[in-house]
Amino acid sequence: MSISVLLVDTDALLRTCCATLLAAQPDIAVVGEAGDGARAVELAERLRPDVVLMNPQLPTMSGIEATRRITARPQLSGVRVLAMAAPTADSQVFDALAAHACGFLFQDAEPDELLRAIRVVSQGQAHLSPRIVQRVIDECVLRDRAPGIPLDGLTPREREMLVLIGTGLSNQEIADKQFISCTTAKTRACRIMAKLGARNRVELVSIAYQWGLVRRRSVPLGG
Repeated sequence: MSISVLLVDTDALLRTCCATLLAAQPDIAVVGEAGDGARAVELAERLRPDVVLMNPQLPTMSGIEATRRITARPQLSGVRVLAMAAPTADSQVFDALAAHACGFLFQDAEPDELLRAIRVVSQGQAHLSPRIVQRVIDECVLRDRAPGIPLDGLTPREREMLVLIGTGLSNQEIADKQFISCTTAKTRACRIMAKLGARNRVELVSIAYQWGLVRRRSVPLGG
């Protein structure tokens, strides 16, 4: 079955470009478009898309607030929000993820990354581009936070996976490296979150960095 996508952005030309790209994919279908947050929430309730591609910066109701409302409604539990912002809007990363967006990427991302992100998020997984991972690490540097979460409860395999998560790899990429199924990778990631009290992958990245499991230079800078 096709992955249904709702496009939300004030820029009609950008929506058209995204719609053209997605329409060329056999497994993705654009089911609606919106230019503001209030309309995005309305269409999400009516269309129940698999993925909402959401710009955090919107008029009338911000994309952050729209994301928060969509993810807070039990009847929309199957709807995942993927935030896509302008390259200069990196300050929106933490707000979007705090509103329970499943991923974040920039509008100058390569088409392949956008398609990969939509497919990953539609499966209930998280997508963070390497540049977002770098942003998280930079934030850790600015805050100079000391590690406050012990890693003693992790098995060696889970610790190895935490390193891979810390470098920004998706569950599928981790599965390929560890020679396991994507489902197993997802289960292990959830188990690590539970053990460390992390709410999302961003916090896992932060923990991996704070403990020195991931070094700044090891994180790729490409989009």
